[in-house]
Amino acid sequence: MYMKAKIFILFFGVLFLISGCASDGYKNMLYDKKPAFYSYVFGNIHSDRARIERAADVYVTPSSCQKTVTALLAYKMFGADYHYETNLYVTKNGHQARHVVISFSGDPTLTSWDLVQLLKTIRGKTAAGKVLLNVSLFKTTPYSPNITIDDVGTNYAQPISSANIDHNLIEITVRPGKKAGGRRRAIVTNDSGYGIDSSITTTSKPSTVKLFIVNNRIQARGNICKNSIPLKFKISPMDLDYYLLSKIKLVLRASGVRRGAVTIVRDQSELPDDLVLWGTHASEALAGIVPPALKKSDNFVFDNLYLKIIHSQDKHAIEDWSDGSVVIKELVSKYFGVDMVDSLFVDGSGLSRYNKVQPQKLFELLKKGYDVREFVTALPSPGEAHTTLSKRTRLSEYIKAKTGNMSGISCLCGYSISKRPKAFVIVTHGFASTNKAMFPILDNFVNYHLEQ
Repeated sequence: MYMKAKIFILFFGVLFLISGCASDGYKNMLYDKKPAFYSYVFGNIHSDRARIERAADVYVTPSSCQKTVTALLAYKMFGADYHYETNLYVTKNGHQARHVVISFSGDPTLTSWDLVQLLKTIRGKTAAGKVLLNVSLFKTTPYSPNITIDDVGTNYAQPISSANIDHNLIEITVRPGKKAGGRRRAIVTNDSGYGIDSSITTTSKPSTVKLFIVNNRIQARGNICKNSIPLKFKISPMDLDYYLLSKIKLVLRASGVRRGAVTIVRDQSELPDDLVLWGTHASEALAGIVPPALKKSDNFVFDNLYLKIIHSQDKHAIEDWSDGSVVIKELVSKYFGVDMVDSLFVDGSGLSRYNKVQPQKLFELLKKGYDVREFVTALPSPGEAHTTLSKRTRLSEYIKAKTGNMSGISCLCGYSISKRPKAFVIVTHGFASTNKAMFPILDNFVNYHLEQ
């Protein structure tokens, strides 16, 4: 009993220290026990110096706070009114069979329905030639080599190409089934044309479903409760080419376009040279894409933006995701005058643990980015529904901020937009507590220093 009380008192004492509930000695200290590490910097937007900082020159993994860098560059380079364009071409009448080319632009919002509507414009007007999918814009691999193997196949780390359809996710639905052959098989379907090998049964037990892909077939295991509503899951394809071809075949069928072979083209020089532009699908403007992506911390949108940004620089031949780091740092210096020195930007979402940045430099960038009003307003607010701050209601109502969380890492960066606007960055690494347990501690700390 004495030991339990001692442990409780010790834990409470640590929590008291890091939550900042008391003495003046706390004001500059978040936590002082190794191996945990924290770094922070706070200051006025229009001041040349930080008001307070700690270990702000150390390189840290920013997690999803890296999305602020990508968003600011996207607004500066392309503008809030920028639209992705997916173009439809046909070859001239000289061909016995007119070929169709769909040229993709890296639009992360493109859907099957968008393509059906685009292709309907040629229904009945072309003979059944080849359908060529032009994916030559991005030269990088669909999956970044910088993410962990556990991320591959998940619904938050999709493969990325200049051709994206339906967020590059396979939606799978599992429904309770009727009794057949002594066992009640579940009904398993998907929206992407994949074959399914299922051993899911319908039982009276709580539902437990496991889904994965082997050799481009969905493997479904487990059980579903007989009284369950249909369960919906999303997983990433392992083979993006197979996914795209499957999706396009469904799109062509839905649009009523006669077709020959469907082929993926990665080199622009392999396309026919007598193409005629037939139609264009324009995405929503960037001003409508970035805000919801920031609020939800959508890795897919920001990794696509990253590839769009680095491939737009003609002087660099980008074939590896990591090669984009040089481009990002040059652009940050060009547009914001901030030298990121030895920072490392291997993606646009912050999903990779290889990303490294100094909090001080991110703070400087945020100060410069305060003039990009579309960016500031796009950041989520505390308590805002369907955002990463929806449950962070301890934070001041004046805060607009981006979260960043992965195992062992919790970050927050953004602004206080009160009469005296301020910027801040805080990063914690290696805490034994869960991220959820750290949130109120960080939020109290941020509130205190923004009020000074």
